[in-house]
Amino acid sequence: MNQRGTRVRLPCQDPRLEIEVTDDGSRTLINKATGDSYHSSSGALSETRHVYLLNSGVAERLSMHRATRVLEIGLGTAMGMFVTLDQAVQHGTPLEYFALEYDWLSAGVIRSLAPESWVDNPAVVSDYLRWRSTVDQDARSSGGQHQCGGLGELHDSGAAPVFRWQAGPEQVVQVQVVDALRWQYDGQPFDAIYFDPFAPDTNTELWQTPMLGLMYKVLNTGGRLVTYCVKREVRDRLTSVGFEVRKIRGPEGGKREVLVALRQ
Repeated sequence: MNQRGTRVRLPCQDPRLEIEVTDDGSRTLINKATGDSYHSSSGALSETRHVYLLNSGVAERLSMHRATRVLEIGLGTAMGMFVTLDQAVQHGTPLEYFALEYDWLSAGVIRSLAPESWVDNPAVVSDYLRWRSTVDQDARSSGGQHQCGGLGELHDSGAAPVFRWQAGPEQVVQVQVVDALRWQYDGQPFDAIYFDPFAPDTNTELWQTPMLGLMYKVLNTGGRLVTYCVKREVRDRLTSVGFEVRKIRGPEGGKREVLVALRQ
């Protein structure tokens, strides 16, 4: 495996960020100010499929045509959304994908990561990028309630806007641009949570008991919260709010262990 210092780095159109080619050939982003990576440098796509799509049980649900609701904390590069949506469309399974993101990356930044290489159906990516590229312009011109290029809608949820994209016949993606700590939710519970904020050293409050307790409340019985972080204090907090927590083997070539938290 390549050492971190030898991995290829490329400039990004967002001056705050840098592109890194990870060990499985997929690209991720590095925050130049903090050094935080959006994915594992050992393999961004491998990590995303293993930690989120597979460990959550979502891949199995979609293959069995079970309608599924996913919450993602930290949309980031949208890799988790793309691989999940790709599976839902492939199997013709209803999917509601709800993501919280404080700093929603532009279509141009996402495009520079070659996201079509992450999926079997490249239309999943091209349709999203087309929709995303219209959102900012449409939001400015419409005052908050509008169609987004015929592909989605912007809804006023009070504190923060929710952008809705009809991604397929039975697949819907919603992105709420909000600080997750201020998120309020009283809708239907989720079948899985992709918990993917930056590491506890950077986003400390998102890994504290109040936030993890909220995750427990919005998850269905039998649902799973999955994440890359296995720190003891995070596991203890998850246990304290009611989760059954276990460490399992990480992706090949990546982290030795990752985390699954089950709501019984």
